[in-house]
Amino acid sequence: MANIEKLQFPALKITGENYVGWVTNVKPYLVMKKITETIVIGNKSPPEHIAEAIIFLKKHLDESLTHDYANVEDPAELWQTLKERFDNQRQINLPHALEEWKNLRFQDFQKVEDYNSAVLRIVALLKYCGNPVSEAEMMNKTYITFHKQLHFLPEIYRKCGYTRFSELMVALMLAEKNNELLIKNHNSRPTGAKAFPEVNATAIENSERRKHANRGHGRSFNNKRGKTYNPKWRGSNKWVRPGQVSKGKETQEDTTQKRETVCYRCLCKGHWSRTCRTPSHLCKLYQKSTKGKAKEVNLTENVGRDLIP
Repeated sequence: MANIEKLQFPALKITGENYVGWVTNVKPYLVMKKITETIVIGNKSPPEHIAEAIIFLKKHLDESLTHDYANVEDPAELWQTLKERFDNQRQINLPHALEEWKNLRFQDFQKVEDYNSAVLRIVALLKYCGNPVSEAEMMNKTYITFHKQLHFLPEIYRKCGYTRFSELMVALMLAEKNNELLIKNHNSRPTGAKAFPEVNATAIENSERRKHANRGHGRSFNNKRGKTYNPKWRGSNKWVRPGQVSKGKETQEDTTQKRETVCYRCLCKGHWSRTCRTPSHLCKLYQKSTKGKAKEVNLTENVGRDLIP
């Protein structure tokens, strides 16, 4: 029958490969509930403590194991039976743990945290198997397995005088983080490259704000929704009095009239007297030279007409 309630920790597998971790999880729970004496042979625990202990143990067993020990009602008997069946994991796991410790190298890991986890797992397994590893051996294992290109680092860390493996791991993790930050800063802007000025970002931000400010249902600055203000348009909407010509502009009629107008000073066409630039003495000479010619022409024309029969 599958466990309906949520488990406090992973259940004991049928192969017994997680027996070591299962035992280390069960004992603290029994201590917390003050029912540790229920797994001792020949105990005189109250019936309610025995029932609570047996229910807890069977709930954290694999479904197949639960069927194998369905008739066992004493938690001490169940604990002893599981110990006889799976407590041989020390002899089974010791050769494998020793082989892992022998082949463990710091240079084979990309992250210091991964190496730290692997070391602690193997050391815990060796300790359970009766072959504990000291702090000095753990640190020495790290020093002698650095990459050959980093042969100078082990001597530097040895001179720091670390006495605990955890202190060495903290120093290596800190160095790793600083190295990652250094590489990140270098890749973001290579050597010799100048940083982009912040003015560009400010100008873009201001243009975006102006663009959004001209949107909406209200009237914009030039009373044209959706269009930005252009300084060149200044004065284009200026009110002009009827019959008045804007400054700097001339109509076609004015231009034609200007071409047909004769200046009374120099008797030339194309400009007015107020804009005439001909010198005064030349104007007087020209006027004197043309003063009598008009009368002579008229007289000749009249004489000619009288002679015609």
